[in-house]
Amino acid sequence: MLGGNSATPMEQSLFMSDEQQVPEGYKHYQGVSPAEDNVGPFYYRKEGDDLHLGMMAGEKHANGMGAVHGGVLLCYADYAATMLALNGVKESCVTISLSSDFLAAAHLGDWIEGTGTVVKRTGSLTFLRGELSVEGNPVLSFQSVLRRLQKKS
Repeated sequence: MLGGNSATPMEQSLFMSDEQQVPEGYKHYQGVSPAEDNVGPFYYRKEGDDLHLGMMAGEKHANGMGAVHGGVLLCYADYAATMLALNGVKESCVTISLSSDFLAAAHLGDWIEGTGTVVKRTGSLTFLRGELSVEGNPVLSFQSVLRRLQKKS
């Protein structure tokens, strides 16, 4: 710890592993995309048909001003879009388009939730919109179009 045992609770939480801070019931999504493994970790939790997504902002996610880097939030939004597009279907997908608006900063130690809605599915595309938020406060909104792919056997 910084300065021995005199670390503040915030400093102590930054030294805890991401796994210790993740809310109960969330699973680490890993092994499918090396890029997401590197940027994340990203988490998910299924409750019936509902999908809950999360990311614990750690030191490796920081920009030069100590907030979560915008590129990290965009990667997480792409993960969220993909997971939401695949929820309840047996297929794969790739992102064709992802547009976003930064609404507020996320900070180290924040649990960032990802939510969204599939707006439409066609034979080859999925359209959705979503949001990343901290404690119910939006930090990024996004819209995405994903190409639907049949899973390889």
